[in-house]
Amino acid sequence: MIIIWLLFLVPVVALLAEWGRILLMRRKLPPGPFPFPIVGNHFQTPSVKPWITWEKWAKHYNSPMMTLWIGRHPRIILSDAWVASELMESRSDIFSSRPRLIVMGDAINISKINQTTLPYGDRWRTHRKLMHMAVGTQAVKAYRSFQSNESKLLTRDLLLDPNDYELSIERYSVSTVSIVGWGRRIDRKNDYVAQQALKVMDSVNYVVPGVYIMEAIPALMQLPSWVYQWPSQLHKGSAILSRYFYMLTQEGAEAAEDNFSKYMLESQRQNNLVDAEISSITANLIGGGVDTTSSTMISCILAMIAFPEVQAKAHAELDAVVGQDRSPTSADIDSNSLPYLAALVKETLRWRTVTILAGIPHANTVPFDYQGYHFPAGTNFTSNMWAIHRNERDYPDPDSFRPERFLGNGMDEGWARPYPNKYGCNPFGYGRRVCSGQPLAEQGLLYSLGRILWAFDMKPGLDDHGRQIKPDIFAFTASENMRPEPFGVRFTHRSDSIKQIILQEAAVAREELRVYDGETKISMEDAVRNPSTH
Repeated sequence: MIIIWLLFLVPVVALLAEWGRILLMRRKLPPGPFPFPIVGNHFQTPSVKPWITWEKWAKHYNSPMMTLWIGRHPRIILSDAWVASELMESRSDIFSSRPRLIVMGDAINISKINQTTLPYGDRWRTHRKLMHMAVGTQAVKAYRSFQSNESKLLTRDLLLDPNDYELSIERYSVSTVSIVGWGRRIDRKNDYVAQQALKVMDSVNYVVPGVYIMEAIPALMQLPSWVYQWPSQLHKGSAILSRYFYMLTQEGAEAAEDNFSKYMLESQRQNNLVDAEISSITANLIGGGVDTTSSTMISCILAMIAFPEVQAKAHAELDAVVGQDRSPTSADIDSNSLPYLAALVKETLRWRTVTILAGIPHANTVPFDYQGYHFPAGTNFTSNMWAIHRNERDYPDPDSFRPERFLGNGMDEGWARPYPNKYGCNPFGYGRRVCSGQPLAEQGLLYSLGRILWAFDMKPGLDDHGRQIKPDIFAFTASENMRPEPFGVRFTHRSDSIKQIILQEAAVAREELRVYDGETKISMEDAVRNPSTH
């Protein structure tokens, strides 16, 4: 009986001792819901769009920082731009690492091979430097020609097949980054490679606190697969995707045109990188380029039909600067001749930020005291961009789409307010972990959205009775990389001369892009059949 009692009491005492540690630690952390033993706040946090609830909780606790306990470990949810900037930008020397990520890191086995999850240090710097060679500020200038040409084909597709606008935009997005990565463009909508790239970005959902019980109870990973299959399934699926993208990189290195794959394989031995690291860098380039760019463009189209007065101002600027006898060029953009367009793109990134939790959480490398709180080293800091970019102190009437927030006279008109950085928002993240692809994304958005606005008058879709359907500006997917739910939109060319220019420019662009034509011979089945130790 004594042994039986000990077998019962020892775990209970250990559990209570651990819970006591959490409660003591909680006294030194920002406010938040009361944590339960073992699971913390896992079951109190909504599994669908938790960022909306967190915004409400932040207001309830009247605090720019809130503590969630996922299992035994705290997550600090940041809901204030100034606090987030003070920690992750002003103190980027110690707030640029990553916390331990159970599902996205350990379970799919990318903690030590992927730039997004690597701890801050020399290995991360190597990955960052390599990615910079593909999408850095200077590198993307060489991509203007094919980005512009691809946007001309996109405009043609919206003219000829407007009902398929979402797939047309995805094709455009994946084709531009495919040229960068593999030297090969994508000509078909719903392309196989594009779908695999989007699967890569699905893994970002694994960082959302409170969604996956394994994040709260890491011991579940140790269970045999016949009891709990998900960890082994994640690991296997990740390994297959890794092999697939490495094989695509090998294939891309054989292309006639220069591309990132050639550079990566040439750099592999020099930087002592394993195959899986090469694969992850290429996959990040393709996946990030497809998902974030296409989602931002679709959000902008939604904004244009929801706020027609903004679209009218954009049309007026384009007509004044460009006219209707030609389409916008890189010279128009580089000369800053289209300030309203530039502000409109930035407002899109603010209004409905795609990476609604600012990507992967940050972690501090050393213990840190701030505003009377104590944060142990390795604390998870998650930025709730839904709250940050909708804070009425920084963005009056935040759900209204107002490019004036980012114009010189915005302060006088009451739309612009002080912000902790010159950019005016943080759609690409914070500090040294800011998205590597920001220059490529911004350049592509200016080209593509500028040409779409120049070409079309966009209006809401019609119902079965011919009545306009009111756009729902809150109907967005539940993914951490969010995008609008499908909605109807009518693309009407703004004049007959514009229609002719669209078709003429697309024909020339298609010929100029033929140098990048090609079909991949690699499929996911090839990766399954060819296991590798990389």
